[in-house]
Amino acid sequence: MSRHVVPRLFPTATAALLTVLALLAAVVPSTASSRLELPQGLETIPIVIEGAELAGWAVPANVAAHPGGANGAQCLGASSGVPGADPETCTHNTFEDPTVATGAVTPAGPAIESLTGWRWTEAEGWVQIPFQVDEMDVRFLSNNNSGFAAYSETDQHTTYVFDREGFRFMGEHPDDPCLAVPTDGQTTFTPDTVPGLDTDDELVFMARDAGERAPSQGGLPEGITDAREISVLDPATGLVVGYAYVMMGEVEAAFDSDNGYVRYERDDDADVYEFSESSYDNYGAAPEGAWTNSEGTCVTDDPRQRRPRDGATVRTARYQYRYDGRWLMTDWRVSAGDDWTYGPDLVDQWKARAFQQRPGGETPCCGYEEEENNWGGSSILMGERVGPVRAIRETWGADSGTNVVRREFFYAEEMRQRNFLRVHVITPIDGIYTQWDYNAGAVETYYNPQVPDGVPIDGVNDDALGNSRMYVGQDGILVQDEGLEEFGVESGEIRVGSPRGPTGGCAPDGGCVNNDVDTTDPRFSGVNQMLQWEQITGPNGTLVSRFHAEDVTPAGSPYAVVAMPYYRDDATFDDGTGSNPGPHLHRRGLDEGSGDPRWETWTFTHEDGTTEQRPREHWAGQVEDVNTARFYQGSIGTHGLHLLFIADSDNAHTTLPLSEIVAEQRMVVLPGGVGNVGDAYAGSPEEQLEALVAPRRPL
Repeated sequence: MSRHVVPRLFPTATAALLTVLALLAAVVPSTASSRLELPQGLETIPIVIEGAELAGWAVPANVAAHPGGANGAQCLGASSGVPGADPETCTHNTFEDPTVATGAVTPAGPAIESLTGWRWTEAEGWVQIPFQVDEMDVRFLSNNNSGFAAYSETDQHTTYVFDREGFRFMGEHPDDPCLAVPTDGQTTFTPDTVPGLDTDDELVFMARDAGERAPSQGGLPEGITDAREISVLDPATGLVVGYAYVMMGEVEAAFDSDNGYVRYERDDDADVYEFSESSYDNYGAAPEGAWTNSEGTCVTDDPRQRRPRDGATVRTARYQYRYDGRWLMTDWRVSAGDDWTYGPDLVDQWKARAFQQRPGGETPCCGYEEEENNWGGSSILMGERVGPVRAIRETWGADSGTNVVRREFFYAEEMRQRNFLRVHVITPIDGIYTQWDYNAGAVETYYNPQVPDGVPIDGVNDDALGNSRMYVGQDGILVQDEGLEEFGVESGEIRVGSPRGPTGGCAPDGGCVNNDVDTTDPRFSGVNQMLQWEQITGPNGTLVSRFHAEDVTPAGSPYAVVAMPYYRDDATFDDGTGSNPGPHLHRRGLDEGSGDPRWETWTFTHEDGTTEQRPREHWAGQVEDVNTARFYQGSIGTHGLHLLFIADSDNAHTTLPLSEIVAEQRMVVLPGGVGNVGDAYAGSPEEQLEALVAPRRPL
């Protein structure tokens, strides 16, 4: 269900009025009058409780182990014709069976369906609130068919029991070989090893749906046999701001994915197979078979690597969010009135880079990886889950990061993106980028703690230092950065030795780094991205974001030190993907400077219908022809995170989370036209609301 339509009200029609009120009661999770009044910045926060906090209810969670092994290497050997190598090890994305699993002998916990969420107020008494329980379990990830699986091998990953696991849909429909169905014809997800509530499951509700404290001598709702009291605390004051209750009994839940806060809808063609292969063709390798071409024809005589399209749309009363693939997040719209209607698209797309910031550079070991042609073509959908409080989606695989996972949570007014980086050593000087790029003219002002008054988003850079072209080779070093002129460096250039670069390229007898590298301008963006917030705003929406480290591993914590802020508002900087202000056309190459008219000209149509080729331009505030090939692709208000260099974060060939990096970006969605609200909405995790669980007081 994408949107609820309320019939028109006729003031003289009492029956119609009653009908509408009944519909609203069923549709709207919490009316403004009944919501808890919270300080600004806290009203969007969900409360997430672990099953372990419900002592006496939750049973022990599954504890599992897997020894790892050499199946990836065996598969690589088999495909290379190595004698004795075992082709049976060449499995694609799968959950490996653990060798030890305590959940197999653990008694079941209380049925998930027996748990409901409630609040109490003097005016209303007991009222159900949107509430969900998300079961979790330990999985062991592998994709032995990937060309890099010999390094990645198997990784432990605690994740959700999904409604649907995308990697299990790699079979063919009997009547349509281009339509994905469960591989074995029936399995769509993996159940929890421990049925019912266990200690690693999560229980979720919105803080603002809490109410008053119920009287100790009051009764419980009919059908309820036990209850736990949840005190919601504001850590800034140490005061309880509200109470909610988790109850057990034979009472049907009043809210589900049709009438809660979030709608998640897969596209009608989301299960259609299309050709899907990384530019490194064996990274994240998928099974071959029939696929659908750009004309919509199912090609059956030319088997290729294929995956389902996996497009989907997420909606809440506050925003609409769009997936055009597993790594392609291309549309974000905001509602001005929290009424399920939305303004124009704000974002060009979410972008990611590894080894190089944009195509055209050189590194000693690695190429240029991005979200469209690399990670989209080497990934699979791990799972999707939606309930009345949140939707969850996980994507699995990113080229040589065989078991990299990106997880999104969608709440009423927030999106949280958690990245599990399990990757090999990355060349020093550059590293990994993750960033949001915006549509030209769609947003107006950028704020952070260093620029509290904001700077205009106009395609002209405001951070003067750090946008560098860097060459480091055996013949010397060359750094070109216009910002260096402010520090007395003539022409903004530092030269050591006799470097060939940047235009000369690497020397034939030795590798080099020859890249566009972005480092932070501390006067504009600060030093460590884990310590600050960012805000983008315009007339049609506002996004406030902050990164923080999550689930810190023993060897993963030092990486927070090199987590640099990334900001680039430069209409002349084409980073290799995107479609606004203009489309990037030259796949995995630069459009401008290519010398090829296919990439450097566009077709202008006169009023009489005749056409001519004209040179493409850089966007400079124009409102016409945006999103057409008249303009080169550019970076508009682009902000995010740059991990400058990384040692091994792939858990040192073990299945245990020893060195992986887990970082989360929290993004709060607000209406447009607001000033600087970053401090209020982007507090650190320690500043967010907390929950204390206690048994219900005696009746």
